[in-house]
Amino acid sequence: MRKFLVAFGSVALLTVSFANAQQTLYEKLGGKQAIDAVVEDLTNRMIKDGMFKKYCNLSEEQLKARRALVAAFICKATGGPCEYKGRDLKQAHQNAGITEKEWNRFVELAKQSLNKFNVPADVQKEFLEAVAGLKDQIVSKK
Repeated sequence: MRKFLVAFGSVALLTVSFANAQQTLYEKLGGKQAIDAVVEDLTNRMIKDGMFKKYCNLSEEQLKARRALVAAFICKATGGPCEYKGRDLKQAHQNAGITEKEWNRFVELAKQSLNKFNVPADVQKEFLEAVAGLKDQIVSKK
């Protein structure tokens, strides 16, 4: 009986570990509500940060639409069920003139938002690595 319990416990542990390894980044982030909350917090941080003033002159309706678009993009890109209906990132940011300094500040603010919602360090790392892969499509080449 003891061998059975040890074997059963080992199988259960492996099953849980395998299930966790198979989670999408979307699931690891906590799903749509969690992504929406982080996006809202991040955009609020950007609005308050003087570096992004030129990008944040939006009406409340425009801001709400922008948040929904960003959240849908993140949801879709991390393996979630959302549908993203925006332009591709390169096209959407080509005339924005986003600098390397602004990009780095954005990443700092994103980390602050992820920390606020207690996103585990390994999930933050995975998310920020995915975001880093988008940099060439967002930062202007000068």
